[in-house]
Amino acid sequence: MNYDNKTLNQLKADLIVDAHKGYPFLLAGAFYWLVMGVLSFFIEDYKLLALCYLIGSGSIFPIAIAVSKMLKVNMLSKNPLGVLGGITGGIQAFYLPIWIIIYIEHYELLPMAIGILGASHFLPYIWIYDSKTYGIFTVSMAVIAFIFGYIFIEQAFFTLPFLLAFIYLISVIGLRQETNKFIADRDN
Repeated sequence: MNYDNKTLNQLKADLIVDAHKGYPFLLAGAFYWLVMGVLSFFIEDYKLLALCYLIGSGSIFPIAIAVSKMLKVNMLSKNPLGVLGGITGGIQAFYLPIWIIIYIEHYELLPMAIGILGASHFLPYIWIYDSKTYGIFTVSMAVIAFIFGYIFIEQAFFTLPFLLAFIYLISVIGLRQETNKFIADRDN
């Protein structure tokens, strides 16, 4: 597709339809948090569990791409706004050194750090996809990660991952509804 002569609104519209507002990434994130929560029942050593959080975070992108291919959602669009979305998602690579230091110094804070920093990178998608869901998702995720990963730190490995998985899944529903409404409005 030729994107050269498209307006910003046309680029946004094409990306919303192509990428379905990126919901496969949230499905992959929900899966990650569910797996981390389930692991908390089997791994009693919190430092080892925190290492699973750290290493497991690298699985989200490939899982999201696999899910998008299964669902026939174009997450690798050549649309310039899709490229911007990819760069925005890539910001998380810069969080890895922070997560490693937190793991080394205070591994018990790692679920909170992954939750809050992970939430922060979704903020631009409010604008990219014209999405209220991303706004609610980002704030909810950061607040819940802080409360259950720091204030109630004893819940960081047990309750937090399930709460974040729930927020991800609710947000997937919100994004699907936004996308379906957008497509229906566009077709009318």
